[in-house]
Amino acid sequence: MKQPAPASDDGLKLSAWLPYRLFLVAAQVARPLESFYGETFGLSQASWRILAVIAERDAANASEIGRACALDPFAVSRGIGQLVELGFALRRPGKTDRRFAAVSITRSGRAAFNRIAALGSAIEARLLGRLSPGERTMLDSALTRLEAESARIDAGGWRALLNGDTP
Repeated sequence: MKQPAPASDDGLKLSAWLPYRLFLVAAQVARPLESFYGETFGLSQASWRILAVIAERDAANASEIGRACALDPFAVSRGIGQLVELGFALRRPGKTDRRFAAVSITRSGRAAFNRIAALGSAIEARLLGRLSPGERTMLDSALTRLEAESARIDAGGWRALLNGDTP
């Protein structure tokens, strides 16, 4: 009979691993927001993210939306379809290429976005309220650097990390 391996003090500890801690914070604050937009507007998580993107970028195409939301093309297509069906978005064929349809927010989409955004802002204010002004500035700066480095890690892939390649 095999014995379980003893707990080790070396290596990654999930509870202390920065990406996991960031994920937990994001997941914990996303749940009440997701519950609100799901119950109130019937939106999926992907549709909410797409709505937020088109609220900021009028006439975005599916590729731009996918990059901004970190969603695969299938999820983008379904999310856009849901928003169109709910009357929250309009999809217009591209001027020169029908594959690049422009997606725009409607008045009812804007009203829904504003209600969801108000809750999102309240969540953010509550989180940031736990930090001093100096800590907020430091957090913003640190997150900017972490976002840039995580993009480099993503672009380089796991092989580059294991080979010790640095950009």
